Amino acid sequence: MKKSLRRLGKLILYDLNYGYRDCRLKWLGAFLVQVYFVNMAYQWCAGARGQMGVLGYLTWLFRGMPEYFAVETGRFEIPVPWLMLHACLLFLVGFYPAADLTRSGGQALVRTGKRRHWLLGKAVWVLCTVTTYYCLLTVVLIICALLTGGIACSGEAMKFLYGMEMEEIEGMEIILSWWIAPYLVSLTLCLAEMTLSLVLEPVLALFLMLGYLTASVFWTMPVLLGNYAMLLRRDFWQGHEDISFINCLAACGICIGAALTTGCLYIKKKDIFPTENI
Repeated sequence: MKKSLRRLGKLILYDLNYGYRDCRLKWLGAFLVQVYFVNMAYQWCAGARGQMGVLGYLTWLFRGMPEYFAVETGRFEIPVPWLMLHACLLFLVGFYPAADLTRSGGQALVRTGKRRHWLLGKAVWVLCTVTTYYCLLTVVLIICALLTGGIACSGEAMKFLYGMEMEEIEGMEIILSWWIAPYLVSLTLCLAEMTLSLVLEPVLALFLMLGYLTASVFWTMPVLLGNYAMLLRRDFWQGHEDISFINCLAACGICIGAALTTGCLYIKKKDIFPTENI
């Protein structure tokens, strides 16, 4: 048991090392994308009455759009900041697992003796990547807020720009809705993409996940996880009663379990080397 855990630990360290090195240029691109959209948030909020702070800018990034009804208008706009921030993360994690398997990853898989450990190592890398991405976004938001008045957000500014009565929203609701729910959705989508990239081509997996994410813009349905990451779709703010944090937690848990189970079953049967069965 201890030997198996040591092997898993070494494999996780291997993935964290090579995974971040493999994606270092993508990280630079992700940082620039975050800076660009946070700057857009600042420009959009410039006319607000009161201090915007981190929460005010984050609300603009993750607000998404209200439920879409085709009969009301012939005009439809995609929530670009929301979509691009999620798409950037999908691009960041979409290629390393499959690419590593065709390079030295096959050897690492054989050395561990358990193919499941190889997949779990990649899953931990995805978890760390998503966590780092959101931490980086938080740092960018804090720097922007400090340069434009301060970290704290005034209730007057939130009411003026978004029509939100912050006094009626509890602190835990802010943490769950503004931070945890988008993080869980991103983690779930990235783990699903990881499994799809092993079964299909990484590019195809990326476009499938982007298509699934975009579908959330058109349809407000609990099975479309992107709805839980849009503040305007949430049950506490103009949204659908089924788009709640509890449903988000349940849906993400089920999807993560399904993605990891499917990945383990697939990698267990996959022929890594042509001569493996000779």
